[in-house]
Amino acid sequence: MTGNGMHPPVTLRGRYLDLRPLDRTDAPGLAVAGRDPEIWRYLRIGPGHPPSSTEMADFIDELLAMQEKGELLVFTMVLRSFGSPVGVIRFLDIDRPNRAVELGTWLDSHYWRTPLNTDAKLQMLRYAFEEEGVHRVQLKTDVRNVRSQHAIARLGAVPEGALREAHLVRGGHFRTSLYYSILAPEWPAVRSELERRLAVPWTGEPTRVTAEGR
Repeated sequence: MTGNGMHPPVTLRGRYLDLRPLDRTDAPGLAVAGRDPEIWRYLRIGPGHPPSSTEMADFIDELLAMQEKGELLVFTMVLRSFGSPVGVIRFLDIDRPNRAVELGTWLDSHYWRTPLNTDAKLQMLRYAFEEEGVHRVQLKTDVRNVRSQHAIARLGAVPEGALREAHLVRGGHFRTSLYYSILAPEWPAVRSELERRLAVPWTGEPTRVTAEGR
């Protein structure tokens, strides 16, 4: 990898969001952003339920400890118009020798189906491919999480297949993960499409997504 090798601190600035280094002081705001149980339903990380500020602070400590070991590069997603945290986005499974990385996100459900996910992903992908010289960015999601599958497909990521029942998760369920990737030669076309979508005007208003619409 080029750049700083996916080590902190890194700050990114998009159209609507600032991605700044995750900090323990973000815990109260992120606890508010994570108040919908649907956010945690399929995630392997985190408390598995809407966290208190204390639980969120503990979760942040876990992420920062992994970052200290070089395993993660993690950001707080801050909505610039309000200055409020709306989620967390991170590089994980950083494979520096092979110039590969995975991208993971959780976002306040009030901002699902808004440009915020596109904005955050564009910043992260641009940083990975253009600053760090990454060759492969991987994304994965639970086979049950149809909403996430649609969101990843809209990014232009290529579906690769399923890792069947490889992880025992909450409730005694064996998770099957669907894998997607974007390779460096594919990045210019992906970038153009994300930039085109982000150019569409947005009022800045959150959505209210029903359970049926997720």
